[in-house]
Amino acid sequence: MLGPVARFFLAVASVLVTGCAPNLGDAPFACADDGLCPEGYSCRVNVCVRKGTLPETTKTTRATWINPAELFWFPSATDDGATLLVNDNFTQGRKGIYDVRVKTDGSVSSARMLFPQGDGPAAASSIVLLPDGRYGIVTLRFPNIDGDEMMLDMFGVERDVTNGTTAAIEKLFSATSLYLGGVEPPYVSAVIEGSEMHIAWAVPSNGGQTRVLRIERQGSLWNQTFVHVAQMNDLSPPIPPLSGDCQLFRTDDGWLTVRSGFENYALATIDPMSPVATLVPTSDEPLFVWKDHQLLMRRGKYDEAAGIYDVTFGIEDKASMMLTSSTSSRLPDSASPFVGVPFDGGALIAPISSDPNLPSIDVGWASPTEPLRIVASIKRQSSDPVYTARAFVRGTKAFIAWVEYHQGNMDLWVGMSDFIKSGAKPLVSKTMTPQRVLSVPWRLP
Repeated sequence: MLGPVARFFLAVASVLVTGCAPNLGDAPFACADDGLCPEGYSCRVNVCVRKGTLPETTKTTRATWINPAELFWFPSATDDGATLLVNDNFTQGRKGIYDVRVKTDGSVSSARMLFPQGDGPAAASSIVLLPDGRYGIVTLRFPNIDGDEMMLDMFGVERDVTNGTTAAIEKLFSATSLYLGGVEPPYVSAVIEGSEMHIAWAVPSNGGQTRVLRIERQGSLWNQTFVHVAQMNDLSPPIPPLSGDCQLFRTDDGWLTVRSGFENYALATIDPMSPVATLVPTSDEPLFVWKDHQLLMRRGKYDEAAGIYDVTFGIEDKASMMLTSSTSSRLPDSASPFVGVPFDGGALIAPISSDPNLPSIDVGWASPTEPLRIVASIKRQSSDPVYTARAFVRGTKAFIAWVEYHQGNMDLWVGMSDFIKSGAKPLVSKTMTPQRVLSVPWRLP
């Protein structure tokens, strides 16, 4: 089978011999190394597509590593499309937060550096929309080689700046804590409601704890007004305090929950009047939490040869600990939704599928009163293993980003699909013969 460069030069040869433009079809293929495409095609984000057509999906960037928590969708400020922000914090020479803009006609912009971070220590990030319309970018940074403090900063960053223009950046809040060792930067998570923001981050002290800071806008800056400390009453459960994730879930009614852990998880409810919260271990992977219910993923039977899990997505009643609804699925061990995205009283999760090969990125939606159903789907152009995905809905369109492993690196893909909530059919598990999934080692640089 010819590679993309060989196909390109074969097409050029065809033009020279026959004097006519080649017909390679509408399916996108890679541009040549210098960005050239055959006559009748144009290079869009490293992909040759026939002029006048748009690919359903677009590979926007290749990175060394993308953390599963650090994909953030927002409505575009200048049109009815959506903008994806992603933190590429491990690729030397290009560390920073990039934005990718997707319009409702399917056009996708190239990944553009919005918030440069330099080649210093690694930094985790979380992003919200500030009341003044700017992005609120929260970063938690490893100390320098000769330092012993982690830096927590929040910046106001201009949105949707024109190409060739540098976004205006203003530091709005800063805090520090001692760093006592570990191999990964703690994740950071932020949620916002009006002029009040909560920021959760892991602190390696007293056996490990998660702090939730409440900061509020006061004039042009933001100041800390309350600190919640979430920790285990019993320090023996394996909830790593120095690595993995720290995620905040805020519902429409303001209910606030923090999730800590990595392969094992614990949840704590954040009482606005209490400085202490207790982390309670959970046997499943919580994807979103409401006051009385939680959306979880429960891993079942594992086919070690194929690397495939039987998975149940369920809505659990927190009082009875019983599943009020559940949906069967199958996922390769490389893939996980990681976290749900709040939408319309429920949460969006992706990828979900009854086919462990994930030929498409399917998006599910569930709420405490409605079972999980497929509301959007995009057919993949690649067979590389999927790592994680994140969906966002605006109007009648679903915008989907996902990360795939590729030869020791990661590819970020984006696409758009019609959003169908009314009358959508629940996901039905299918019995099929598992197939081996290409394995790329999980590694951090």
